[in-house]
Amino acid sequence: MQLWYFFLGGGWGMFFVLAFALVTLAQAVGFALRPDPGRRAALGALSRATTFCSIGTVCLNLAAVGSRVPANPEWAQSPTIHLIIMEGIAESLAPAIMGFAFLALVWTLAAVGQRRLV
Repeated sequence: MQLWYFFLGGGWGMFFVLAFALVTLAQAVGFALRPDPGRRAALGALSRATTFCSIGTVCLNLAAVGSRVPANPEWAQSPTIHLIIMEGIAESLAPAIMGFAFLALVWTLAAVGQRRLV
């Protein structure tokens, strides 16, 4: 799957996840370069914002799958409805995949900053 299709599959909420993730990543880089307990606290708050945005966007996407599949008679009556739902669930998880991948990078950088802080 190409990266752009992955991003599009996650829906419009992916822009918010990406925005929160990039701000959090910038904070992590700042903390790794110039460790400071205040930056560490801000990093924790931004990480929670990224996490909640990722989870909220997944919920939004699952709700969209749950309402659109039954509303489309062609899909609802299809003998492959289970495959349609599986694809919808897979696309719905894109925000969590992206958000948590960014958070893994963020906290790797935070570990560097924490080590330098001690």
